[in-house]
Amino acid sequence: MATLIALISLSYSHFIRADISFAQKPTQAVASSSTTNPINTVKSGSIIYTLADNSALTQMALDTKVQMDITGTITRVKLEQSFTNPSNDWVEGVYVFPLPVDSAVDHLTMYVGNRTIQGQIKERKEAKKIYNQAKQAGKKASLIEQQRPNIFTTNVANIGPGETIKIAIEYQQAVKIDQDKFSIRFPMTIGQRYIPGQPIATPKDNISMRSNTHRVKDAVKISPPISPNVDRPISIAINLKAGFNTASVNASYHDISVVDIDPLTKHITLDNTKGNNQANRDFELVWQADNALTPELALFTQQQGDDHYLMLMATPPADKAFKQFNTPRELIFVIDSSGSMMGASMAQASKALVQAIHRLKPTDRFNIIDFDSGFDPLFDSAMPAIKMNKKHGIRFANNLDASGGTEPLEAIKFALNSRDSHADDYLRQIVFLTDGQVGNEAEIFRTVHQHIDNDRLFTIGIGSAPNAHLMTTLAEYGKGAYTFIGDIVEVKDKMLALFAKLESPAMTNIHINFPMNIHAEQALGAVSDLYKGEVITAVFKLNAIPNKLSISGNTANGVFTKEVPITASNNTTGIDVAWARRKIEQMMHEYHTQYRRIDRDKIQADITNLALDHHLVSKFTSLVAVDITPTKPGSQTNVTKTVANKVKAAKTATNSQLWMILGLFIILLSVVTRRKAA
Repeated sequence: MATLIALISLSYSHFIRADISFAQKPTQAVASSSTTNPINTVKSGSIIYTLADNSALTQMALDTKVQMDITGTITRVKLEQSFTNPSNDWVEGVYVFPLPVDSAVDHLTMYVGNRTIQGQIKERKEAKKIYNQAKQAGKKASLIEQQRPNIFTTNVANIGPGETIKIAIEYQQAVKIDQDKFSIRFPMTIGQRYIPGQPIATPKDNISMRSNTHRVKDAVKISPPISPNVDRPISIAINLKAGFNTASVNASYHDISVVDIDPLTKHITLDNTKGNNQANRDFELVWQADNALTPELALFTQQQGDDHYLMLMATPPADKAFKQFNTPRELIFVIDSSGSMMGASMAQASKALVQAIHRLKPTDRFNIIDFDSGFDPLFDSAMPAIKMNKKHGIRFANNLDASGGTEPLEAIKFALNSRDSHADDYLRQIVFLTDGQVGNEAEIFRTVHQHIDNDRLFTIGIGSAPNAHLMTTLAEYGKGAYTFIGDIVEVKDKMLALFAKLESPAMTNIHINFPMNIHAEQALGAVSDLYKGEVITAVFKLNAIPNKLSISGNTANGVFTKEVPITASNNTTGIDVAWARRKIEQMMHEYHTQYRRIDRDKIQADITNLALDHHLVSKFTSLVAVDITPTKPGSQTNVTKTVANKVKAAKTATNSQLWMILGLFIILLSVVTRRKAA
């Protein structure tokens, strides 16, 4: 009996040590390593403290606050997160976090103790050099870098024992308008990305367990640690000045409290009393005007030095610009069934696909391409949407099973190259359903840019936090639209709205024309095709504000033309930032499609100069903040620490194993007792 207790105690001790060292580890084992990196066990949005011996400990965000000020079509956001260094060592923190794909990050403030440190925009390599020099000199410093348009990293150097730091990041975002609804989205978490390719050299001090690969050379920078077991409370406060009386204000996936400040202003807060204050899915706010008040046109102007800026948002009257048409369509559905889609996401995708098949007409053609680690098409090429083929398609959709890796590249290439001799007789529309959790976005962008031809590409983001960077960019390349489905109850309504777009003729070849003496530089180069319920959106940099402009485009009813008078008002702010952010986005599209180094270098230089002029974080510029006074004592050295002494959550991670062992002990004790009694 004593031996049995000793063995159980030894086993329990072993489990406790293992789980303290690697607390909250993923459920999937990593076959290539005998140990688990502890930084791969924490939810994104945490801070990772790196010690001198390259060991790491984690301290979760103690407080996260979001302040949004929405004025008309511009949103100004301030994100504050406070962290505490619970150790006795001087540490460096690495903070990985998501932001909206169209965010223009222009300010960084770090508060450490009584010190306030403002960030300055610098060329990326220069900013990194300034930061490293400050770190070595014992000065407090911070560095914010963009890894993707929606993934950022902040480094914080020389955080003293027991110190609390607060990082304040500010950005600007444009309000989205679709189907007479206004909305903004704030991402709260980063999904685990699938990284294809063969491993290549990876820095030892990386913030991820992932390795860089020959296809994703910066994989370690976009693969933050994740865990479903982390407590991540968040508070959100929003001041909404829509510019009109709102008929409704709702949050798609959270409970909110709405207070009327005055007839045109509402104060909105996240209702934390109902237990939905965890940062585990995207936050979306949607508001709508009374039907009689829905604006058909909005014009905003701004003067900044010698430059003038203009933002146009226009909704063509549906009865004049659009009508139902009978042009046959060829729909190609490319659907993600990888392991990251397991559960609700796969159920949403299958249900949406079945709805799409039901709506097809016999004169249409369709095909389904299922992908995970490889891809599997329903048909070799698109087939007529007759009853028998639709039954095959519905059966195919209902049997989709989520497993394997996320390799959409070959499936997309197959869809784009599956045109046959009759394809020109159809309007080809490709619908791409996925959570988009991949790291090789640039590789996919190049392929689509090369093969898209005249096809239209529509993307559907499935799940709580899809990769908006991938989805919106692909929709732009294909002159289509991006639909976000974050909850299974939304599938029917949002898919019906998408089908209405697919079945309505687009306004194509849209032009915004200015008088001859006006030099206008549009941020994104051209206006995408317009579908029913969508809004023409364009931002221009001008040499002067004209007194009028005209909008024209081709529709099923012929040419649509509208002349718009302009009343200059230079009181509007933020249009210059919106223009610069969109211009950088356009230039990055060009950058990703270049194969020659000399061409990429020229575009990189142009992006860098534009970002520096407008004080924006980009792929090639960063914000860096340095406190001029060293705070770390020169004699102080980083002592070697083990994770076991730092991760307080370790005990909670071992509870299940502890109960299993205690249960086993009770069973064995019962068996021994019964035998003695017998």
